[in-house]
Amino acid sequence: MVRPETLDILSKRRRGPMALVTRTLLHAPALAYAAAMRARRRLYRWGVLPSRRAPLPVICVGNLTTGGTGKTPMVAWVAARLREAGHRPAVLIRGYKPVAGRSDEAELLAELTGAPVVTNADRLAGAAEAARRGADVAVMDDGFQHRRLRRDMDIVLIDAMNPFGYGHCLPRGLLREPASALIDADAVVITRSNALDADALGALKTRLSRLAPAATIHAAVHRPTAVIDGNGAERPAHAIEGKRVLAFCGLGNPDGFFDTVERMGATVVARRRFADHAAYPPRRLAALRAAADAAGAELLVTTAKDAVKLPHGATDAEAAPIWRVVVEMHLVEGARALSEAIAGALRGDSAQVP
Repeated sequence: MVRPETLDILSKRRRGPMALVTRTLLHAPALAYAAAMRARRRLYRWGVLPSRRAPLPVICVGNLTTGGTGKTPMVAWVAARLREAGHRPAVLIRGYKPVAGRSDEAELLAELTGAPVVTNADRLAGAAEAARRGADVAVMDDGFQHRRLRRDMDIVLIDAMNPFGYGHCLPRGLLREPASALIDADAVVITRSNALDADALGALKTRLSRLAPAATIHAAVHRPTAVIDGNGAERPAHAIEGKRVLAFCGLGNPDGFFDTVERMGATVVARRRFADHAAYPPRRLAALRAAADAAGAELLVTTAKDAVKLPHGATDAEAAPIWRVVVEMHLVEGARALSEAIAGALRGDSAQVP
């Protein structure tokens, strides 16, 4: 979990001697971490570290950086394509801090995909459970670094707004492993591709093609499809147009969400960023509503991921109601090619990678 204050330092938005010293001190551990991750991937590729086959095909949706690339809507996109092809997909997640057996992440994915969601840090055991539930293919959410479970296809998401995590591995940057790991990708999807102009997008595609020579390259955008108001009613996406809002979220890339809200035509009068997987206890909600009132906001707007973590009844308050934005992954380049690549992987057209 990376806090907003830490992001400001890593991105160099925060200047000054202390921020500079912090970034300098983080260089050495980042280099050591990168070397360890590079060696780990090679050991799996060479078969020194063992990987195992699941009892059903596995399509992995992952990324290189910590959070914020759009894995959840991409998992929903893949699951929808699989159902259209007549398959019975299940979703595998590691699960993040379930409370009393309840996982907000699992509930959201079940709502978006309509598929059974298996929560298990042991992905191999999770895949076996998915097969027992009647699934004939598993979609593994956030598993590119999980090499112990073999997969039939690796789809890696790259956020156009911050494709390489400030250019460094953790803890100096946001890369979970060096960009060279993309050599194992079967498909690379550039999310929020509309954040770049044509020249910048072309340059990013060229770099990705060099890093992932065997992968197909695709472009996607986060497309708002609706908003859910404080009473739980679905409204068209343009219902937010012209409204003064306080936008808040706990995401790896909060600026991506704020950009989406502005593109929807809302006037964002205040923004609040929280750490990825942030919780919303009553005190935090009260502070958000007070900030919205001070800024003259008509309502608060958040993501579906954050909304499922709000206490029951938190969205239906008469003062400062909370709306959530429903977003889907829309491939603007290569949708058919990616669907065909998934189908080919399930037929065994491509070699499995550990």
